[in-house]
Amino acid sequence: MDYNKDNIAKDKAQTWKTFNRLTIYTIAFVAVILIIIFSLF
Repeated sequence: MDYNKDNIAKDKAQTWKTFNRLTIYTIAFVAVILIIIFSLF
């Protein structure tokens, strides 16, 4: 497969976008769990 710099940059941007979304979801998930734990005690 012939990869030029443009494709690599595009691929990296896509990966970074997915990673950012995953990080945001993880932080939100942890925050919700912490809120639930704190409201129990």
